[in-house]
Amino acid sequence: MRRRTQPPANVTALERGFAVLDCFARAAGPLGNGDIAEATGIPRPTAYRLISTLVALGQLRPCPDSDKYELAAGVVRLAQSFLGAIDARRLVRPHLVALAEACGASAFLGLRDGTDILVVEAARARSAVAFLGADVGTRMSLASSALGRAWLSGVDALTCATVGADTLAAGSTVTASRLDAALRKARRLGYAASQGEWHAQINAVATPVRAPSGEVFAINCGGPSFLITPDKLHDLVIPRLLRAAADFADEIGGISGPALTAAVPPVPRKRMAASSA
Repeated sequence: MRRRTQPPANVTALERGFAVLDCFARAAGPLGNGDIAEATGIPRPTAYRLISTLVALGQLRPCPDSDKYELAAGVVRLAQSFLGAIDARRLVRPHLVALAEACGASAFLGLRDGTDILVVEAARARSAVAFLGADVGTRMSLASSALGRAWLSGVDALTCATVGADTLAAGSTVTASRLDAALRKARRLGYAASQGEWHAQINAVATPVRAPSGEVFAINCGGPSFLITPDKLHDLVIPRLLRAAADFADEIGGISGPALTAAVPPVPRKRMAASSA
């Protein structure tokens, strides 16, 4: 008679580690030891040790001037594997290439990483001037770049306020009032702009895309200001950008542009400024 094979025992510490990461993934903002203990039922001393281990592994990082933590760059590796699994980068690339070629510019897909937006896919028109070497792996400020502002305009109000405040506190050159005004305009129009703010000689616009999983991306298009003028942004780039984002969103079953930003409640006035004080 064959001996019955017992299923392998679960590794409790590993389960708890992923439970902690899952809390951060679901949270609208930074979490502390007590938040994790309450959400998971893990004793506070154990929660502290798990968080300390995840910080040492680069999966979490402490928030400045706070006893709370947030996801760190180490999880980007997992995010990239996730994107590859759902073919997001492969699916978006034809749209980015067509957008870049139509506008004679560069086009990027970005994901948030801390107080930056991280470029995870890129395309550049064959006729585009190699003015700035932005490519996959380039980091842009959430506060000053069109790509970052579009991401902020596409997430829920609490996440926007929390992440926006952290970005400003990290030393952004953009003031709270200026960022607040830019995001209110982005939610109204369905796209964000940055004209000479992220880089003195770069003009760009961007729009958010939310996947069925809830993950928010941002797509932008832009280039050197002597080629991508404000008139060209308005007349050519913005319509093409919104169309490309909508086509990509339809392909993955998501939502983008004005349809997304119109559904996001606005951040209460002074909330971001108060949070960064």
